[in-house]
Amino acid sequence: MLSHDQLIDQFYDCYNRHDASAAIALYASDGRHVEMAMGKTRAGADALQAGLEGFFKMMPDVVWRERERVRSAGRVAVVYTMTGHVAPRSSDAAAKPVALPGLHVFTIENGQIIETQDLWDKAEFLAQIA
Repeated sequence: MLSHDQLIDQFYDCYNRHDASAAIALYASDGRHVEMAMGKTRAGADALQAGLEGFFKMMPDVVWRERERVRSAGRVAVVYTMTGHVAPRSSDAAAKPVALPGLHVFTIENGQIIETQDLWDKAEFLAQIA
């Protein structure tokens, strides 16, 4: 069984390699991802996979850089900076650069992710891609 730190290290490795399947494999079968800014929750492997693949399509060069990690029992909070470019919707538009601070809160049990909560500023994101 992976330690909390090993699990989170693998999580960001999968995210930064854009390997949705490997990232989803770190979740429990009924794992959830809560996108706080968008007010959406995805639960279960299929929904998590679809959401992450869609995100990687929207930001094909996205990377997360961890800035700080705080552990409290079965939860770990990670302060990160996400950078990349939002793909244009039309072929004649330019990709928009994004640099966004955020916070992931992981709930972990038995070496698996039960839930991730992702917090970031929607208004700041929209201003950067306007």
